[in-house]
Amino acid sequence: MTATRSHGLGIEFTYHDPEVLARGNAGVASNGNASAVYYNPAMLGTGSGSELLMTGYALDYKVDHTGAGGHSDLKDGPAVAASAFAATPLWDGAALGFGFYSPFGQKNEWPDNSPLRGYATDTELLFLAGTAAVGFDITPCLRFGVSASVVSSSADINRGVFVPGDSYSIEGDGHGWGLGAGFTWEPAEGHRIGATGRYWSPVKYKGHSTTVLSFPAPSVAVAPAESELDFPLEATIGYAYTPNANWLFEVDVTWIGWSSFERFEVSSPGGTLVEPMQWDDSLTFMLGVTRKWDSGWWLGAGYWYAEQTTPDQTFNPRLPDIDLHVVSIGTGYRTECWAAEFTYQYGYGEPRQISGSAPTLAGASADGKLNYHAHGFSAGLRWFF
Repeated sequence: MTATRSHGLGIEFTYHDPEVLARGNAGVASNGNASAVYYNPAMLGTGSGSELLMTGYALDYKVDHTGAGGHSDLKDGPAVAASAFAATPLWDGAALGFGFYSPFGQKNEWPDNSPLRGYATDTELLFLAGTAAVGFDITPCLRFGVSASVVSSSADINRGVFVPGDSYSIEGDGHGWGLGAGFTWEPAEGHRIGATGRYWSPVKYKGHSTTVLSFPAPSVAVAPAESELDFPLEATIGYAYTPNANWLFEVDVTWIGWSSFERFEVSSPGGTLVEPMQWDDSLTFMLGVTRKWDSGWWLGAGYWYAEQTTPDQTFNPRLPDIDLHVVSIGTGYRTECWAAEFTYQYGYGEPRQISGSAPTLAGASADGKLNYHAHGFSAGLRWFF
């Protein structure tokens, strides 16, 4: 079911603000922009006035796999995504925010003639969240924030069966909700600790499955189908240091409970298909720096590392998962009324040697070497009111 990014983050999509992204995506303790709706709602109201943020992200990636069955290249991107956030003060010390974004997602395609076709061909998971959040002061040094989300999701998962031309596909739609909370604490001037956590309800997908066979005789079978995914708990803690108004340093650590993905089950009148997943919980480490000038320009740089989440025994190329290293650099210009910013990323996946994977119905194996590298581009426009 793991079906807009093929990273070592499971299927999490975290790129929602170019300024934070330039800083290695470390923002839980410092980001007072409208995107605090996502990063940490406790930071809402620490920016200046009302703000509207529109962002876009494009990923150009290269993934290849070499095994006993031959060499396969994942069809190249780019993959694209967009987010929108808004925030406005409610009263002194409190602010309200809204956001529309994709906290999870994936889209990729292995060729139909690939040796891996028995695992995956086209895969797409769309997960959209509409979120409302509020942040407020508890004391001059302590802030708290909460958020609530409604979720709409769709999935389209395809794989081959025996020979090129046949296929098994599942399509479905589902809905859910999410809750989040966070805090920030300033024990001393220039030092801030922030933390946030998110819970997502299970999403039950309802749709249909389609089986197309060309051997031993052409046939097509369509049946109603249901499935459910338990999206993971997330928790982030970070420390930000601001020695003055021009410099910001931050380091964050995120834990994601991917072990909630134990299995993928599809229920239909003909029975239940069960695919073991047994994902592992993972950590992501983020750190970076932002330098600002009185002229309105800023420059940021950062690094982050994400652990792989899928074990060899249940590896499936629909999620070409690896240990991922990402470096980023970005810049932007801000006036009293608007701001524009741009960030570039380079992602390098440590080559992964897979062994002991479960075979497909046709006897193919995912054992082999997986390589990954990518170029990411993020741009944003802000308006201040």
